[in-house]
Amino acid sequence: MAQFFEMPQASPTMEVGTILSWRKAEGDALEPQDVLAEVETDKAAMEIEIFDSGYLLKILEGEGAEVPAGRPIAILGSRPDEDISELLASFEALSQQSDSTETAPSQARDDTPTPAPAPATPSTPTVATGPVGGGLQPFTWQGRDLIDGLMEMPAFSVDDGESVPAPTGRVRASPAARRAARAKGVSLDHVRGTGPRGRVTRADVERSGGASTRIPLHDAPPTVVKNTQMRKTIARRLKASAQDVPAFYLTACFDCDQLVGVRAQMKEAGVKVSYNDLVIKACALALRDVPEVNASWGDDAITRHNNVHVGVAVALPDGLITPVIRHADAKGLSTIAGEVRSLAGLAKERKLEPHQYQGSTFTISNLGMMGIEEFTAIINPPEAMILAVGSMQQEAIVDDEGMLSAGWRMRVTLTCDHRVVDGALGAQFLKAVRTYIEQPVRMLL
Repeated sequence: MAQFFEMPQASPTMEVGTILSWRKAEGDALEPQDVLAEVETDKAAMEIEIFDSGYLLKILEGEGAEVPAGRPIAILGSRPDEDISELLASFEALSQQSDSTETAPSQARDDTPTPAPAPATPSTPTVATGPVGGGLQPFTWQGRDLIDGLMEMPAFSVDDGESVPAPTGRVRASPAARRAARAKGVSLDHVRGTGPRGRVTRADVERSGGASTRIPLHDAPPTVVKNTQMRKTIARRLKASAQDVPAFYLTACFDCDQLVGVRAQMKEAGVKVSYNDLVIKACALALRDVPEVNASWGDDAITRHNNVHVGVAVALPDGLITPVIRHADAKGLSTIAGEVRSLAGLAKERKLEPHQYQGSTFTISNLGMMGIEEFTAIINPPEAMILAVGSMQQEAIVDDEGMLSAGWRMRVTLTCDHRVVDGALGAQFLKAVRTYIEQPVRMLL
């Protein structure tokens, strides 16, 4: 029986997905684990897989279309000759209803000076789960009902070191590579892809060079950059955080002389650990020592988390994402360092799976490697705190005896949700972090 295939909801924050490409054409037979399409969500570019056999009878939304989660994007069936006239009529009615909802307010303003009543919410036709499979239990996030859909995972393949030529027609390229190509004026048709199955990566575009740029001698028009789903989500969530969270800030300066020495010794021993890895471990242990801050606000109760999951902000070309180091307090420095490198690489290729960037209880944002001495960060809801880490640098230090010397110092600023963390409690947490940073041997015990 022919049924709608919906835009999947790949994360609790996803509301709209952009169809980057269709991997199957109308009439194609589908087998389990076939990739139907590539969709850009608010977090990553996901490959949508099919779990049952069938046929792609009709593509309802073209490439580049922005479709709300749960809306039909295709019609699948068990036979290539199934009648889909009723489904097409239902989809057409849904589209017309959506169009009328969008245009009704503006038309009312043109025809009459009085405001028009709010348009009724369009009813969505019943959509069967069909080939994507059923059995998922409904769940909510922050009190909102979420659309029951398949949380698609990106496909992975092992690169054997040899580049695979891209198929003819549409060039396989990551969203980051397409943005880089547009910025550099490079045609993807002339870029050799070294990613999985010949996929063109951002690094491939950067290695290929680009069109020479000239400084215009006349007024050039502004460049309009369309907001991605990730940028829209970042804007929406951080605006809500800045407006709704009563935040306050605590700044501290840490003595990092011993930290520099310990890292130098680990480097000599062949252990690759960054200062950021050391900060992650120090914060994880401090969260365990002061469990009251490892919490989230709720209108009826404060939830104190019994697990320490540290999110690490990673910058992307069109925003940022926070991969999560789970149970960071129980992991060694080498393990943390390896996970951070792996997750950061996946994040930059937009290949993180939902469980790899969801569920953090505390976040660290480090701009020290960019020469930023001190800054404040906006809390990532529903967490209660975020730590902004500045650069580590040598400063003139006057000791207790009045002697002048040079020492390594690092400034951090803790943003706290005052509904959960009071000033004294936030200071207690920073004191615990200071203990591990200034006496790093404690992290190795």
